Parts: sequence; C-alpha cells; structure tokens
Amino acid sequence: MVETCYTVPGAPYLALLSDLHNGDYRPVEESLRRRQPELICVTGDLIYGSAEEDGASPLRTQPNALALLRACAAIAPTYVSLGNHEWMLDKRDLNDMVNTGVVLLDNGWIEQDGLAIGGLTSGYVMRYRRRLANLTEEERNAHRYPKGIGVAGIVRSPAELLMERVPDDDWLEAFALAPGYHILLSHHPEYRRLVPKGIELMLSGHAHGGQWRVFGHGVYAPGQGVWPRLTKGVYDGRLVVSAGLANTAPVPRFFNPTEVVYLRG
Repeated sequence: MVETCYTVPGAPYLALLSDLHNGDYRPVEESLRRRQPELICVTGDLIYGSAEEDGASPLRTQPNALALLRACAAIAPTYVSLGNHEWMLDKRDLNDMVNTGVVLLDNGWIEQDGLAIGGLTSGYVMRYRRRLANLTEEERNAHRYPKGIGVAGIVRSPAELLMERVPDDDWLEAFALAPGYHILLSHHPEYRRLVPKGIELMLSGHAHGGQWRVFGHGVYAPGQGVWPRLTKGVYDGRLVVSAGLANTAPVPRFFNPTEVVYLRG
C-alpha cells in the first residue's frame, strides 16, 4: 500500500479511502494515525457483497469493515457513502455502521464547519431497494436478505439493466446550493456527468486503478469498460479517484498498488 498525495485548491486536509472489500485495515489505520487528516471520507465497497450467507449480516462475516470505521472515527470525523458492494445492507446493517461513530451519507448531506459533505448512493443499492419494495411482505420476511435478488439482479433486457443502475440524483441540485465548500462522496467516478458544477469536489473509487496500469493508464474498470478514463488521480481539478485498498479480481493488480489518498488545498 502506498500513500498518494494530491493538491486541490480550496479542499480541506482529508483522507480518501475506498474499496477495502474486507481487506486488512491495519496498514490504513497506521497511515491515518501518522498523517492525522482533518476528516476522512470513505467512498464505499467496505465489504465484498457478492452473495448472501444464509441470512448472516455481511458486516458480521466480514468484520474488517466495521473495524476500519471504528478506527477512522477515533482519528477524525469520518463520512461514508455506499458503493455497489453494499447493495444488500439493510437498516440494521446501516445502524451498525453509524454506531461505529461515522456519519453515513445515504443520498443526503450534512453542513458542518463551512463544509457541505454529501454522499451519492450507488445505483446498485437503489436497484436492490426498488426490488425489495416490489416483494410481498411474506417474501421479504422469508429471508433477511431475500434470495434471487443478487447484485446483478434479474433483468429482461440490457436497456432495463442500464436504467436500473441509475442512482437517485434528484437531491444534487439542492446540495449544490447549500452554503459552504461542497464535497461529494460518490463511489462511481462515472457518475461525474450527474454532478452540478456548483459542487467543488467529488471523491470516488470503484475503478481499482484500472486493475493493470500501462504507461500510467488503467486497462479495465467496471462501469467504464476497456481503457477507461477515470481510474486514478485528479480530473478537471475537482474529481479525485482512488485506486482502492484491495483487489477482488481473479487477476493481480499490475503496476497498480493499493493506496490511501491524502488531499490538501
């Protein structure tokens, strides 16, 4: 793991964490304690949420996620948004996250100390919630995490799949009008097209640095495909993408170390 430092004019001193996927959080905690950022922003995929495990909470079967949040909250004010791998988390899971001391930003924002900090929840999460709403009460009560509604979903056409991945962005215009310097946590960098210009800083992950990096360019990223544009670094002076803290692909990362990102104004 490396520590990557960027300068973005106007930004507070913060740490960006993304894509832990239940990996070892201890090197991250050590880095944060040494660097002492003013705030910590976690842009989702704390767990590896590919399937349910007989009704057990993934936050219990993958304990590093909550352990990281507790460690972060003990160091600095910590803000969390939800990524695609948090698709199955229910209200009890989200309460467990909040009980670690972090601020969970689930399609909403908080105004504090001259900052407006928001979290845009992954469209995968919203798709799962919409599918849950269409189940009968009996179906919802049969399993804590209803079967047959995986992260890929059950769709009838590619067009339906694309539509169901759209996040709930109706609140972003109001967020952009809130007073203060705006920081938006959005797991997916490809959501950049939805972000109003009044939002000065967007923090993302998801792309895992492009998995393999060739001449400083990522090779593949979910949501962007082959030779993606937004994988690691600062784009247009306001989008910062982390290469993430873990690897979930069957192939290794190549010229692409995991990272904790630090940002200063």
